[in-house]
Formats: sequence, structure tokens, C-alpha cells
Amino acid sequence: MQILTYDHVGIRVCDATRSISFYRSMGFALDEDHSHERVAEMVPPAGVRVALIFNGIAAPTGENVLMDLAAKHPGITHAAFVVNRINDVIEWADAHQVMITEGPVDWGRRLTCFLRDPDGNVLEFNEIVDKG
Repeated sequence: MQILTYDHVGIRVCDATRSISFYRSMGFALDEDHSHERVAEMVPPAGVRVALIFNGIAAPTGENVLMDLAAKHPGITHAAFVVNRINDVIEWADAHQVMITEGPVDWGRRLTCFLRDPDGNVLEFNEIVDKG
């Protein structure tokens, strides 16, 4: 077996309309040819595809919500994207009232920040830094 390339990240969501709107605000467009009542495939100009899967069960509300989101359950933990400038992500998050949950952090080869989509899915954004 030879893995050729990355195809997509599947992201389970609860509200199709809310999630499509959120990802559109980051520059993703709906790929109508590959979307239907159960899944929306979203693609930004760079071609990094995410599949929004509409079978999520809403998280409980109340005091324990943040504790539930912080739990380290097994499984895929996040989708990671490369951006031109990490500051653009921070400015976008501020303009859309989306909290940066971690960062920016300098990991040496990249500057990183994390945020969550409306369903609590973790999204990582990386500015690749040329230390050469």
C-alpha cells in the first residue's frame, strides 16, 4: 500500500446551517456536487477538504459544558490547517467572536493557535516559519 496524499478530515457537527456558515466565514465553499442531506463537503481555495457530518448529538448545557469539551477522549483530536499568517486567524477570530483556546505558540518550525468550531471541534492553524 502507498498513501498518495491527504483527502479530507471528517468533522461531526450538530447543526448543518450553523456549521456551514461558520466554515464559510473562514473561506470554505460548499462543494454541492459532493454534499447531501447527511454530509457537506467544504473546500477553501487551497483545496483542503473537510466533510461536515450531520450526525452529532448536541453537547449538554450548563456548568459542566467546558469540562466536557476539555476531556481527552480517544479518537481524532483536531484538523490542522496551514495559513499564511497566524495573525490573520487571530484577527478573524476576534471579528467573529471566536475564542482562541491556545496560542499563539512558537513550536520552532511553526506558530500555532487553536480554536473550536460551534460544536466544540478543535481546529489548529499553523504558520510555517522558515528558520533557515
